[in-house]
Formats: sequence, structure tokens, C-alpha cells
Amino acid sequence: MDRKLSVDILKILMAVMVVGIHANPLKPLGHDAIMLSGGGVYRLAVPVFFVINGYFLGPVLQGGGAARYVRRLLVLYALWTLLYLPAWYGVLKGGAAWPPLRMLLVGWWQLWYLPGLALAAALVALVRDWTTPRLIAVMAGSFLAGVAIVYGIAFDLIHPNKALIGDATILHRNGLFMGLPFVLAGFLIRRHHLDQRLGLPVLTAVAVLGVALVMGESLALDRLAPKGAGHDNLLALGLASPALLLLALKFPRQSASKVLGTYSSGIYFIHVAFCVIGFRYTDLGSFWIFWLAVTGSVAVTWGLIRSGLSRRLL
Repeated sequence: MDRKLSVDILKILMAVMVVGIHANPLKPLGHDAIMLSGGGVYRLAVPVFFVINGYFLGPVLQGGGAARYVRRLLVLYALWTLLYLPAWYGVLKGGAAWPPLRMLLVGWWQLWYLPGLALAAALVALVRDWTTPRLIAVMAGSFLAGVAIVYGIAFDLIHPNKALIGDATILHRNGLFMGLPFVLAGFLIRRHHLDQRLGLPVLTAVAVLGVALVMGESLALDRLAPKGAGHDNLLALGLASPALLLLALKFPRQSASKVLGTYSSGIYFIHVAFCVIGFRYTDLGSFWIFWLAVTGSVAVTWGLIRSGLSRRLL
């Protein structure tokens, strides 16, 4: 499958933004800087990844590889969950069965992405032959439901049962309300060749506007909502995330290999190990932990590539 260099670069950028969510290098600049970055522009990362996955899911489904694709994601999830066992085993110490089971069902920290993508891909496989209007309706419904949950919590209209669900973000940051709409967006972009139908100036303007709206919405939600809420499902992400992939697709240069994609996956999955070490066992600030996580992840990914283990883990 052809790989565009611009898409691989976009994936690297998004992976680094995920690190910024977990270890915000702009934290010393104050609360507003955090809202504009970690609560704002960095929140583009996961939706953009889902859109990219959806774009490349089409050929997989056409080739009858849906079951193999989902199985691969679940195997990866099991492997990474096992590798991160030293970081999350404390969940087992309470003695109650539900918290660790809930964690395994949802996914620990960044690993939620894998079961989320598996669910979204399985759902898209089931509806792949639907007409575009029906798929748009599904996409819009699941996306707006996730946004509604975020705003409902933020404005004290929804009161999650913390004893049952733990972190309230699992209500909206999941395969159904985040994964499905953005995977469908990527799937429809490929189905209708939207990158070829829209011009570069238009896509550039829409992407810039979308990113600005994401930052503005994050800051407005923080200022106006009486309750704090996760910023994972912002309304403006529905515009900005597909626009960024469409913009990247406008550049024709191909990647010579998949190495950049491997590094983006490595940064995404490995960086949390350095964040855990930095926050739990050092007095380093988030700025230094951010760079430790980025450079450490790149170094470990290089080692995995050289050893051949990247084919199994990334």
C-alpha cells in the first residue's frame, strides 16, 4: 500500500502531541497555556489517528481482512497490557474484582486506543456497505453523543457513578463515541476521494480554522463550565481532525518505507513508561519529563526496529 510522507509526518506530530497530553511541556506557562495545548490542540492527536486508521481500513475490508485486523489489535492490546503490568498492578491490590476488570475492558492509560479501534473497526466492517447518507448519520450520531456527554458532565447535567465507572472520561473516550465517528470519517474520505475533490487553499483554511476552534472551545469550556470535564470529545475536533488528514493527503510525495509510521507507534505506546518513571520516581517537572518521554521512546523504538521486535509490538 502506498504511503504518503506527509501522512507519516502527521502521525509523528500527533504522537508527540499525545506525549504532551500526559506530560505537558507548557505547564510552567500557566493554566491557560495548558488549556490551549494539553486541553486544546493536543486533543487533535487521537481523533486524527482514528481518521487515518479509517482511511486505510477501506482496502482491509475490501480484502476480507476485518477479522484479522481486529484480532491483531486485540493481540497487541494483550501484549502491551502485559508489558505495562508493573505500572498498573496496584489496581489488583484492592481485592475487589470490578476495578481490574473495568481497567482491562477499557484499557490502561494510552492503551484504551487499541480496544477502542478494534470496536470501531468491527462496527465499520458491519456497516461498510451502507449508503453514504446512512453512514454520515451514524457518524454524526455517535460523535454528537460523545460531545453531549462531555458537555453534560461539564455543566453538571450528567452525574456519573464513580464507584461504577471510575474515571468519567470512559463514558465518552471510547471506541463507540470517539473511535467510530472518526474511523468512519476516514473511511468516507477514501470512499469518495475527498482529497482529490477539494483544493489545497480550501483545505488549508479549513484546517487552520478547525485547529483555532479546538483551542477556543477548550478555553471557553474551561472558563464557562461549572464542572471540570475531559476535553477528549470537543465539537471542533469534528472539523479539524478530518481536515488535517485531507490536507496531508494533498502532498504527493511517497514514503520510501514505513519506518516513520513505526516511530509514531513507538512514541505512542512507549512514552507512558517514561512518564510513569518520571512522575513517580523523580522530581523532574513536566517539561523535562516530556522530552525524556519523547527521546526515550524514539531510542527504544530504534532498538525494537533493530531487533525485529517492532513487527510484533508496533
